[in-house]
Order: sequence, then structure tokens, then C-alpha cells
Amino acid sequence: MRILLINGMCAIFVLISCKPDQQQPVHMTTVYKRHLEFPIPQDVEARTNPPVLRWPPVKGKQVRYDVRMSSDADFSVQKNIFEAKNTPLAMFNPHHILEHGTWYWQFKVPGGEWTDIMSFVVDDSAIPMQSPLPEVFLKALPTSHPRVLANRADLADLRNLTESEDAKAIIQEAESALTIRIPVEQDGFPDQKSADKEQNRKFIQDASQQLGDAVFKMVLPLCEAYLLTGKVEYARKAIQVGLEIARWKPRGVSGISDFGDARCMLSMALVYDTFFDHLSDGEKADLLRGIQPRAEHFYNSWVNNIEVRVLSGHVWQHILHFFFQTSMALHGDVSDASDWLAYAYELFLARAPVLGGMDGGWMEGVSYFRMNMETMIDIPLYIKKYTGFDFFNTHPWYRNQTDWMIYNIPPGSAPDGFSDNTEEMNSPGIEYLAFARELAKLTGDTRAAWYAKECERYEKVQLSDKSILRWIRLAKTRDLTMPEPATNPNLTMGRVFKDIGVASLHTQPANTSENLMIAMRSSPFGSYGHMLSDQNVFNILVGGKKLFYRTGYKVTMKDPHRTGWYQHTKSQNGVLVDGQGQPYSTEAFGWISRYLEGGELAYVKGDASNAYRSEETNEDYGVTKNFRHIVLLKPDVIIIYDELEANKDVSWSWLIHSLEKMNMDTGNGTFSVALDDVEGFGRLWSSKPLSLALSDTFDVPAVNWRGSRTIDGDLKSYDDDQWHLKASNTKKVSALRFLSIIRVGHDVKEAELLSDSMKDGAVELKLGEWEIRASIDDALSPGVFIQNKATGTVFASHDKSVQLGDKTFNGNYPESSKLGMMQHGKPVFLEAIDELPYDMRSRLKFYQKPNP
Repeated sequence: MRILLINGMCAIFVLISCKPDQQQPVHMTTVYKRHLEFPIPQDVEARTNPPVLRWPPVKGKQVRYDVRMSSDADFSVQKNIFEAKNTPLAMFNPHHILEHGTWYWQFKVPGGEWTDIMSFVVDDSAIPMQSPLPEVFLKALPTSHPRVLANRADLADLRNLTESEDAKAIIQEAESALTIRIPVEQDGFPDQKSADKEQNRKFIQDASQQLGDAVFKMVLPLCEAYLLTGKVEYARKAIQVGLEIARWKPRGVSGISDFGDARCMLSMALVYDTFFDHLSDGEKADLLRGIQPRAEHFYNSWVNNIEVRVLSGHVWQHILHFFFQTSMALHGDVSDASDWLAYAYELFLARAPVLGGMDGGWMEGVSYFRMNMETMIDIPLYIKKYTGFDFFNTHPWYRNQTDWMIYNIPPGSAPDGFSDNTEEMNSPGIEYLAFARELAKLTGDTRAAWYAKECERYEKVQLSDKSILRWIRLAKTRDLTMPEPATNPNLTMGRVFKDIGVASLHTQPANTSENLMIAMRSSPFGSYGHMLSDQNVFNILVGGKKLFYRTGYKVTMKDPHRTGWYQHTKSQNGVLVDGQGQPYSTEAFGWISRYLEGGELAYVKGDASNAYRSEETNEDYGVTKNFRHIVLLKPDVIIIYDELEANKDVSWSWLIHSLEKMNMDTGNGTFSVALDDVEGFGRLWSSKPLSLALSDTFDVPAVNWRGSRTIDGDLKSYDDDQWHLKASNTKKVSALRFLSIIRVGHDVKEAELLSDSMKDGAVELKLGEWEIRASIDDALSPGVFIQNKATGTVFASHDKSVQLGDKTFNGNYPESSKLGMMQHGKPVFLEAIDELPYDMRSRLKFYQKPNP
């Protein structure tokens, strides 16, 4: 930040930048391959101190590596050498703070040649992240049992907690488990079949997972209730269940689903650990024979693999957590368990939050993050308890995660709409309330406490009604102080999470009932796993409810409706090219390139120029530029401005959807949706004549053949009554611009949106106090100019300068986006140019393509 004096007045000049920019797309083949293709870090500033070194794995069984790192290029200064020999991991964490300067490193397979020397720089920007060596953690573990859910030293205190609501809920579930028939292996076979191969595969997988769920839902409360009460009946039933599982074939029906397999493994491990003193030597041996093959299967399939995978969703959702606990239970009793636990420890510290980055968020969206909450809380709690290392207050993700929750799933609001299953959410629910409370206690974050309090006010739920984080809250964090909620959380109009590629803009983020929200996704991770083909798409919510929102249902991952509609760009508020959407591939990516906000205006720019081609899927629709600019103006105006170019003439289709009935006027290019007493009224302009079409059916119907149920146990209904507007140019062209202005409120004046005048190829419009000018003619330079003379706010997306009162602000870069406003009677000027996210910048030289 620079402070300038202008004619005696103070102006704050803020430049958000990475390098000079001329508003040209950055063309790369990809940012993230599914597997790492080159060693990192190299030729970049380290983001953490120390950084974790990673490299593409050498294929084969029992592969080992030697790795060394030094501040000396020829590795001759022994005191500054960090190394590992004969490690099975394709990664290396020095667990030591490095001196500032250039560091060199290389690796090899033992007996092979060292790789070329790579280097990175450690400076003040690197976040200190010195964790203890894995052997410190392993050595600190108790030699006695139990040690997973609790230690012997914890038992006396736990026995005094039986009157708490969480304890009562656990005991009630344990009492119910006493009355339930113990599942047998045969229960893992499906009771329904289909002639469709994919449906049949899913029936088999579901049945296997349900078997694991069934035993885990019996064993876990029985173990927890026993620790709380000492009631021997709980021990007897849990041991019976554990020994029953031990008789099953590890790679049989109970191992078909990795989720079910992991639950079977952990169920036996919890029985072994919790009731160690109740078991005979023979029963212990039986349990170990049942546990070991399952744990070995996970370890052997992960090591030299998962540490370099961009995404392995199931591992990070639950299974790593279960594997960590299983390894703890067997440590010291099974020789290989120390290797398993050391690997899980190193993997978590090296990669977590693998789906989040540094600035908060979760790239698979707010729905699937619920599956990761316990992993992201419980493993660091184990590490902190036995080593003192506080991952919560060392890694910035935890602090920034609070803002991601506030801005992307506000209290009392439906979520931003990105990734699988968000269509089923209308509020944060118990899960986010529980997670925010733990986050607040563990970090002292008053904003997390505020979020939890606000969620509680909207939700009116009892935390103990669901098991998520219940045992952690009861047995591990009960004595931590809950900070006082922030009385004034001082929320700005928006937040950008560039690592995952999501931005959310709000008019009143602290007041959901009056809030207008627009969220945009443009992610370097592209489309993969539970992410969708949705670069540069947006969703609009008002009062916490879905107004203009993506459509469809995730029936199953490979269901025709999901692949043909739901995950496809056609279901999103995005852009099609010749009727085609973005490939479902990590290579089809976008990124948030600019962000500005202040006072009563917030602006974000997304770049999806790389999102319409993928070598992996053999698709290329010729797109060379896809810039989307979104501006939110208080109290009720949204501007969406698209710059589109291709290397051939194409048909561009601008899409907007709603779960509510949409009306359209083709003559005026207008559309509207009414939601309760609020209306969203929009108008669309383009540089070429358009044809508009409105429909209320999916291209591919959604059918609940799986028999999926809601969280309340009701059979899901996949309604086809959702609305879809498509506007396409009538004649194919290589370049096109779209402008849409949407006004949302209780008393929308449609006449204001209809009173524009076209002047010199631009739309000029006045909405309330806001004056808007946008270049539509693609023969002219692009740009959006906005001003509010009453308040002194002025914005230009492309102009070389802006006028604020009698002062002209040029900025440092002619092509920057510029925002001027008055604060406390003084002019404030902010400027933003395209800034690459860290991982995109660090990979640019490996994946950059020449501009077409």
C-alpha cells in the first residue's frame, strides 16, 4: 500500500498486482494434472518454511528414494544439508526452519543417478511451518490402551460427563445398538439388480458401503458410551460385532466400497483399542488378523502415490482419518503400524488442506466439505496433544476458512452453488454450526464465533442430534474457551479465494435476510471429482434464497443426467460454444484474475480462456478469450460483462437458470423471476443479434433409480420443473460481447432497465444514483464505466484513468481496473491488474502455451 499526498489531501493508493498486464489471456495447457508431472518447488519462492519437496513417483513396488537439500549448490556444507535415505515416500519434509536465501535439492532412486539440481528461494513471505518429526509423535503415544478415543488418564473425567446432551445422545445410540441384529457378511450383497451395467455396479458398491456403515454405526457409539459409563453390556456387544467383522474376507464383499472397507477396519480397531483389557489373547489375534490386511491394502495403494495426487477425494473425506486412528490403535502391537502411522502423519502435514489452499475454502464445495470436517479437526488434535505442534494456528487455512463460510454459505442462507449436492442445501445446518464452534475454540477467532452464533439463531437446532464432531466436542475440546462473538464483524462486500477459484460479493453479508449475493467460480483446478464444468459461472441469491441458480441433480457420479446435464456447463449460468460446454477435465480450468471492492461497489474478473479445451478428453472448441466481469452495486444492481473470442466463427450461448418460473420478453431481451416478494429483473445486450429461448425441462431427465433419500430419510424427488434461458447469436462470429444488468428487490422498476440509449456502440443506463456505460460494439475497445455522483464512487474496468472530483487518477498500469471513492471526506484510489494464483504462477513455465 502506498499513501500519496495530492494537493494537501491524503489519497490511499492500493495496487493489487503480480506483473504488468494488457488484459490478455494467459494460455496454459493446464495448472494441475491429476498426478504431479515435475518436481516442486523449483524456480519459485517457497510458500512455507520449510516447503515440502515432492516429485513424480517412479512406478513399481517397494520403490525407495534418496533426497537431499542444501543451501550450498554443490552440497558440500554438511551443517546445511537435510536429507532422507531409502524413503518410500515421493515427498520430503525437512521439519526444520530454513535460513533465508536460495536452497538446492535433488533426489534419486538408490543406486541410480541424482536428478538435475533444482532450487527455490526462502524469504520473509514464507509462512513458518515447522512441525515435529514423525518419530516424535510416535514416541509420545501411550503404550497402554485405550489411546484412540481416549487415554486411560481421560477416563475419570469422561465418567463425569454423562449428563451432558452429547453424552446422552451417545448413550441413547448405544442402547439402540444393543437391540440391533449384528450384520453378517451376506448383508453386503445388493437386494436389487439392473440390466444397466453402471446401475448394477452402483447397487453392488452401495450395498458394500451400507454394510460398513451398519457395523460402524453400532461399534462407535458402543465404544464411546462404554468410555463414558463403563457399562459392560456395551463392551460385550461391540466385541461381538468386531469379531464378526474379523471373520469376513477383507477383499470380499465388505471391501468393494473403500468407504465401507475403512469403516470395517476402524470398527475392529476401536474394539481392539477400547476393550483391550476385556479381550482374550485369541480375540486380540483374531481382530488383528482382520484389521491388518485392510490397513495394508490402503497403505500399499497410497504410498508413493497419494502424496503426489492432485485429488483423491475419498482418502481425504474420511479414510485417511480412519487409517490414522487404526494405525494409532495398532502402534506397538503390529510391526508395520509404525510405518502406516508415520506415513499418515507426514501425508497430512504435507498436503492438508489438499482441497483448500492457503486462503481458505474447499474446492469440492460446501456440501462435500462436510465430509472433511472431522479429518481437518481430529488429526491436528492428535498431533497437538502428543507433540505440542498447533497446526490450527500455524496454517492460515483455518483462519481464512471462517471467511469462506461467511461469504459462501452465510448464516441462514443457501450456499454459493458450486460442486456436487449444493442444490440440496438451503442453510449451513448442524455441520457448519458444529465446525464453526470448534474452529472458534481452537483459533480464538471471534468471527468464527459470530458465524456460529448467527447459524444457531437461524437454524434453531440441537448440536447433539448429529454425531459430527460430537465426540471431539465432548471428549477433546470441552475445556477450551469459546471466544466472545464479534459484535461487529466488519465484513466487506466480498472475498476472493484465488487458490480454489471462488469469489463471493454481497450487499449486506452480515444480514442474510436483506442480502443480495452473487458468487462466481473460475478455478485453476478445473473440473474433476465433485467439481463441475463451471468456470466463469455465477449464482445469485437474495435473502439467502436461490434466485438465479444452477439446475439439475447429482443422481450418481456416472448417471446420464449428471454427465449430460448436471455437471455440464449447460446446467450453469455460463457460456456455451457451438452448443458445447467445458470439458470435464482438470485441463479445462479458469482463474480469478482481478478483484476490487470498497464502500458500495465490488468487482471481480474471471478468466476462463483455457476452459474450453482438453487433450485428456480430446475436445477443443477454439476459445481464445473468455473474460467475465461482474460488478455488484449497492443496494440492488448486478452487472455481468463478457468478452468472448475464438479462433473461428462460432455460436455463443449465454445461459441463465432458475429453480423458479422464469419469464422472458424476446423483444426487449428481458427476463425475470419472482421469489416470495422479491423480483429479479434482468436485461441482456449483445454486440450481435440474438435469438432467445426459454425451456423448463432437462436435456437428460433425472431419475431416482438408486432410491436415494434426503437427510430426513424421505425419498428424493427429482423435479423437472426448473427454468433455463439461452441467448445465442443468430449468425456465427469469432468475437462477441454480452452485457447483462440484473436488478433485484422488493420494488424493481423495470422501466429503468428499458430506458437505455445506445451511443457510439455503448449502452448507457441510469439506475437510481448509478450511471453505467458499457462498450458493446466489438469493434470498440471493451470496458465498463460506472459512477455515482452523489457518493463520489467511480469505477472503470479498462480505462486509463478515472476522475474523482477534480482529481484524475492514472494508476501505474494503463490497462488496470480502477476504483475511486470518497472515505471520510478524502479520495481513495484502488487499482488491480491480473494476478496469478501462487500455484498457477509456479507452474506457468511448465505448462504455458503460445498465445493463439
